[in-house]
Amino acid sequence: MSKEVDPLLKFEHQFQSFVRNNPNVASAAHSASQIPESAKAVVVLSPLSLQHQFPRYWVSKSYKKTIVERPERLLACSMGIGAAITMYPALFTLKSSHKRKTSLLSDHVLKVHGSDWPQELLKLCKNSQKALDQCQVEVPESWNVGDIYLSRQTISALEGSIGALETGVDSIFHGPSVEQTSNRAFVALRPPGHHSHASTPSGFCLLNNAHIAIEYAADTYGVTHAVVLDFDLHHGDGTQDICWKRAGFKPDGCDDGGSEYNEFGKKFAEFPKVGYFSLHDINSFPTELGYATKENVRNAATCIMDAHDVNIWNVHLQSYDSDEAFTKLYQTKYRTLFAKADEYFRTAKQNMRALGKPFKGLVVISAGFDASEYEQPSMQRHAVNVPTFFYNLFTKDALKLAQMHSHGKLLSVLEGGYSDGAISSGVFAHLIGLQNQNWINEWGSAQVVKEIVRGCKPQWKPYKTKRARDVIRIWAEEVIKLGRAMIPEFEQVLFEPELVEPKAETSKRITRSRRAPAAASIAVVKTPPTLPRSETPTPNDKRYIQKLETADVETVPFVEQDLPSDNEDEDDEDYVYDEELNKTFNRTVEDITIDDISRHLETLEIEPEALDDAPPRTASSSGTRASSRNADSEAAAAAAAGAPQERRPLSSSSGGYKIPSGSTTRHLRNTRASRLMNFDDSDISMISHVSPTKGRSTRSGQTKW
Repeated sequence: MSKEVDPLLKFEHQFQSFVRNNPNVASAAHSASQIPESAKAVVVLSPLSLQHQFPRYWVSKSYKKTIVERPERLLACSMGIGAAITMYPALFTLKSSHKRKTSLLSDHVLKVHGSDWPQELLKLCKNSQKALDQCQVEVPESWNVGDIYLSRQTISALEGSIGALETGVDSIFHGPSVEQTSNRAFVALRPPGHHSHASTPSGFCLLNNAHIAIEYAADTYGVTHAVVLDFDLHHGDGTQDICWKRAGFKPDGCDDGGSEYNEFGKKFAEFPKVGYFSLHDINSFPTELGYATKENVRNAATCIMDAHDVNIWNVHLQSYDSDEAFTKLYQTKYRTLFAKADEYFRTAKQNMRALGKPFKGLVVISAGFDASEYEQPSMQRHAVNVPTFFYNLFTKDALKLAQMHSHGKLLSVLEGGYSDGAISSGVFAHLIGLQNQNWINEWGSAQVVKEIVRGCKPQWKPYKTKRARDVIRIWAEEVIKLGRAMIPEFEQVLFEPELVEPKAETSKRITRSRRAPAAASIAVVKTPPTLPRSETPTPNDKRYIQKLETADVETVPFVEQDLPSDNEDEDDEDYVYDEELNKTFNRTVEDITIDDISRHLETLEIEPEALDDAPPRTASSSGTRASSRNADSEAAAAAAAGAPQERRPLSSSSGGYKIPSGSTTRHLRNTRASRLMNFDDSDISMISHVSPTKGRSTRSGQTKW
C-alpha cells in the first residue's frame, strides 16, 4: 500500500529553502519550540474549493473574463498568506482540508438552510451537465447567470468548503490540551457566503459559510452566542436575513412549519444566537441601482439591539482624502461596531446568568477584501474603499473583543475580494493583525503589492536578473514560491496554459485570461433560450445577452473587471528602483528577524471567571498603524518589532488562553499614533465606557491591564 503524500510537503520544502536563503530567519525557526500552539494562528487551506469552476465552455472568451468569482482567488489569497509567513514564520500553523468533505445534508447545514434548499442545490448541480451539453445555462432562469454558475464538481467544492469550516472550528476548540490548541483560525475557501439567504443564492454565494460554521461550533462545542463582524464592501444581506430566522422570525418564502409560528410569524428563538455587525458601502450591491429596492436599502441600514432576539448593526463606509482622515473615521464611526458587539455579548451573559445556563461565545469575521484600495475600480463603482492598514486595525480590535468574551476564540472566513492585489494585500494585513502585530506602511505600498501579484500569473517565472539591493523583489519571489507551493492542485487547475473541452463535436480551446473588456455593463436576459449545439452564443448575441437599454433584463452587479494580463512584459521596462523604499523595507524585516524572541512571548492570559463579570481593559497593543504613507523610516522600522517564529505545530508546557502581545511596540503610542488621535486607541471598550478591572500579570510578570 502506497503511503499518502502530505499535501503540504511541497510547501514544507519551499519553506525550508526560504529559511536557508534568509539567515536572519534561521534563529527564529530554531526558537519555535518556545512558542505554545495557543499563541499561533491556524490557516486552513481548502483545495477542494478549486473544483468550483465556470463550466460554460461554449460562451465567448470575452464573456468568461467577466466572471470574477474564480479559482484564481485562492492563489491570490495564498500570496497574502505567504507574505505573512515570511514576516512571522513561527506564528502560523498551516493546515490542508483536502480530505475532509461534509455532506450538504448535514445537520448543521440543514439547521441554517432548511431541508429544501440544500436538496435543490444538489439536484441542480447533478443535472447541470445535461444543460451544458446543449449549450444551455445550467442555473434557473430567475438567477443572475453572471454571478452564479454550477457544475457537478460544485458539489465536491461545497462539501470541501464545509469541511474546511469544520477544520477551522475544530482547530480553535479541540486539541490535546489548552496550550496545544490555537485560539484563532483563518479559512481560505470559496465561493463566498454572506449573500446566501436561508433558501436563496445571491452574489456568488450558494451556502452561508459563517452561519454554517457557527452552527457546527454550537452542535460540537456548545457555543451559545456568536457575533459576525463583516467588513466586505457589500452588505451581507444573507447573513443578516438568517439572523432574523435564528431569532424565530419566519423566513421569506417559507411555507412549511406554519404551526410553529404565531400570528405574527414569530416562534421561540433557539440557540445559538447570533448578532450581525457590518461595515459596507450602502450604494453597492445589493443596494446598488437596479437592486436598490426600498426593502434592500432598509435592510442594509438596520440598527437594532436586543429586540426580540435580534441584534444587528450596520455602518456605512465614507470617502476620505488621507490616512489621517480615515483613521479618524475609523475611531469615531467604524469602531462603533465593536461597541455594539460588546454590548450584545454583555447582555447575552446577563441573560444566560438569569436563566442559570452557561454562556460560550465565538467571534466570526466575514473577511471580504473588495473594499481594499487595491480592488478594481469597476468593483468599487462608487469610489468608496479602505486603506490596506484597515484590515490589520479591524482584526486587532476583533481580537480584543474575543479576549473579552470568547476566551480569545476567533474564526475568520474569506468572503469577497476579486482582484489579485486586493486579496493578497488584504489577507497579508489581516493575518498580521490576527497575530496582534502592527502593520508597516511599506508592506502595503503599491510596489510591494505589484511584486507579490506577479505570482498570480499562471506562467509566472522569476526575474532573470535582480539587483542585490532590490530587497523587495527578492523577498516577493520568496513569497510567490511559498504561495504557489501551498496547494498542489494549483498545478492542474491554474498553472496549465490551456484547457481543452473533451467533447470532440463541440470542443473549443479555452485560453485562460483575466482581462475584461472595458465595455458598458452587460445585462442578462431572464429567460436564456435553447440553442442548437452548432451555434456558439456570445455576449453580444441577443438570444443570450442584450444591452442595458433592452427591456425585461436584470443587470449583473459584478462585471467589467480590468484584471492583470497574463502576458505582461517580464522585464517590466517601466520599473524604477526605489532605493529608500528598499532600505526601509529591509530594515523592517531585519528588525523582526533579529529581535530578541523572548520579548514577543509576552501574552495576555484570559481567565474565564473574569469574563463572566467585568471584562478587563487591554492596553497591550498599538491600536492603529496611525501614520501616513510618507512616515519616516525609523518609525516604520520601530513598528515592525515582532516575533519571528516557525510555522509547524509545536508542544509547550505553557498554559492558559493566550495571544501574542504587541507590547514591544507600545512606545509608538506616544509618537506616530499621538499625531493623529488624542486618545488611547488600544481599547475598544472605551466606546462602551467600561471601567478597568484590577491588574493581572502576564507570563513576563508585567501588568498589562
